[in-house]
Amino acid sequence: MLARTWRGVTKAEDADAYLTHLHQTGLTHYRRTPGNLAAYCLRKVADGRAEFLLVTLWESMDAVKRFAGDSPERAIFFPEDDRYLIDRDVHVTHYEVPFAEGQAFEPQRIRFDDFRVTGPAGDLRLVDTGGGGKALPVVFVHGLAGNASHWQAQLEHLARQGRRGIALELRGHGGSTVPEPEDYTLESLAGDISAVVRALGLRRFVLVGHSISGGVTLAYAGENPRQVAGLFLVDPMTDSRRYPEEQVAAYLASLDAPDVAQAVRQDWAQMAGTRADVRERLLADLDATPLSAVTAVQRSSLRFDLTAALARYPGPKFSLVAPDNDTPHSLHRLGEGVAHQVVEGAGHWLQLDHPDAVNAALDAFLTKSAPA
Repeated sequence: MLARTWRGVTKAEDADAYLTHLHQTGLTHYRRTPGNLAAYCLRKVADGRAEFLLVTLWESMDAVKRFAGDSPERAIFFPEDDRYLIDRDVHVTHYEVPFAEGQAFEPQRIRFDDFRVTGPAGDLRLVDTGGGGKALPVVFVHGLAGNASHWQAQLEHLARQGRRGIALELRGHGGSTVPEPEDYTLESLAGDISAVVRALGLRRFVLVGHSISGGVTLAYAGENPRQVAGLFLVDPMTDSRRYPEEQVAAYLASLDAPDVAQAVRQDWAQMAGTRADVRERLLADLDATPLSAVTAVQRSSLRFDLTAALARYPGPKFSLVAPDNDTPHSLHRLGEGVAHQVVEGAGHWLQLDHPDAVNAALDAFLTKSAPA
């Protein structure tokens, strides 16, 4: 995160008029710029002068450049500024923000209120930011033992851009109903996407899937290619069918072992990356997910033909992966290949430990496949 500061001075009697002018010009333009997190105006009136200090928070220098152009160190002025300003900084100052705590310094949060639709195996919980205008919406599908909150940073990012974001919770995950009888095949989970799409009346959208939901979203996209404008995958599953049969058999047997719960927790901790807060959150989400759902989805993933699913969807595809997922079995190396990017230092849940990298890559993908 970066902070950008600028100072200007007016006559004291012009303080209120200039504040109104700021709201109509600079402050409005800040908030309309993708990547702006917040804008604050500080004012001090004394000795016949009114000093204004503008502090804006930004996701990155690229975001600043969207507002200020290729010379971000230069202050931006508007035609009516000369009417008010008697002193001004012609250059701004940028600061790194090591931390910004407290409600006043947090970007607007999306409340995760319950919103439910009827799915093929029970109610499905989802988050819908609404809005979006003519821009195609983005539908997010979490990975195994995940939930809609895993996409919080991406939902907020899209909302600030005015694009609609929808994050659903698959059956047996988060606040969605546990199916009876249990049915957790990847093809059945794709049916959950279908139910949400129908309930919301979505005609065309971009689909985002993480981990095993790389297979789930591919299964849906292959059956509904005209609805899916593009498929953006975050560290997706690999093709287990390419592993040696004895290795797959051993893994299947481990899912029935008495210590499977402990083994799964160890796997989660190892894949979570270096951030302790992310690891603790993921383990809590894992504990909240029925173990039977976790093992059933894993069994189904071992039988899923990822290469065939990839071939069935002809639309734009992109895969953003952690370094450990850049192997011959990785999705982006299957078939004719998929455009991809490796995020150095990332764990399996990139959207949690490297949200800015995910947001930037998603922006680039949307610009090509679903421009606003």
